[in-house]
Amino acid sequence: MRRLSLVCAAVLVSAPAAADDAAAWLLKVSDAARQANYQGVVVYRDGQRMDVMRLVHRQLHGRVQERLTSLTGKPRDILREGDRVAYYVGDEPVRSAEQQSLFPVLSQELLAQAARHYEFKDLGIARVAARPCRGVLMSPRDEFRYGYEICGDAVTAVPLRVTLLDRRGRTIEQLMFTEVTYPERIADAAFTPPPGALAVGDRPAPAAPATAAGAVATWQVATLPPGFRIVRRSLAPSPDGQGLVEHVLLSDGLSVVSVYGTRPGAPGKVFRGLSNMGAMSAYGRRVGAFHITVIGEVPVSTVRMIGDGLTAPDPAPGAAPEASPDAAEPEQLSQPESLTD
Repeated sequence: MRRLSLVCAAVLVSAPAAADDAAAWLLKVSDAARQANYQGVVVYRDGQRMDVMRLVHRQLHGRVQERLTSLTGKPRDILREGDRVAYYVGDEPVRSAEQQSLFPVLSQELLAQAARHYEFKDLGIARVAARPCRGVLMSPRDEFRYGYEICGDAVTAVPLRVTLLDRRGRTIEQLMFTEVTYPERIADAAFTPPPGALAVGDRPAPAAPATAAGAVATWQVATLPPGFRIVRRSLAPSPDGQGLVEHVLLSDGLSVVSVYGTRPGAPGKVFRGLSNMGAMSAYGRRVGAFHITVIGEVPVSTVRMIGDGLTAPDPAPGAAPEASPDAAEPEQLSQPESLTD
């Protein structure tokens, strides 16, 4: 691990070398975010609200465990183990889903891929949670992704501040430690669910077999923004238990977009059109017999391009034609579930 003096010296290298060094630092930050033990108080803000939480993180026997506990609003806990996360309000589990860690898992390959779509810039040394941290700016080269500003602890490399930026460099959302420590060991009790709570969805849904050219059983991902690719697909029971939901996960190595496909049951209100709230954008439309929702922390142009690029097989004789995505009045995204009221 580099000492602070070496981190400061890195700012003085030439521009190309500085970009390479910034990428190498991001790799260290990504590794530390997963592998280090750390705990403290974090503040999340997205321009519309602010949440204050206590975060506890460790890696035990190669498996990440993490807990977020609300310090404002209703008592809430988010417990993560591996790639699963369970949400609790009081002692009641309310949701379970796949979730990324505090910082994306990076590799040399992913950084090489990202370098085609982001420009790396070393920002030098700042101060967060009373500790020196080294910042890196990742500026998008096109309109299909947001920018990132990551400041990693200059000694441990743990990310102390992660900021999502729009094309003009304005903050969309930010997660920042206000105090942090690095205990050598963290007790198992720190990850015990609230009393009386039951584990929900502790295993991810089984992955569906991949097919050629991005094809799935009922619709195809035909057009994607530059740099995005399919990284995972899975099938899971629909919330009403009457069918399956197909989930296709897309990523450019940093930004992540989910595409959900469901076969509508009884007629009812479904989300169609474009919507945006904070960093989150969504697009809903019909593709053949299925309703598709594209959602992710990307600009609206990205979800629109992905959604419009989905295709379906020719309808069977006598089948009703697909409704235009603009035929239904667009809805606004509902307020994302927050750790505050």
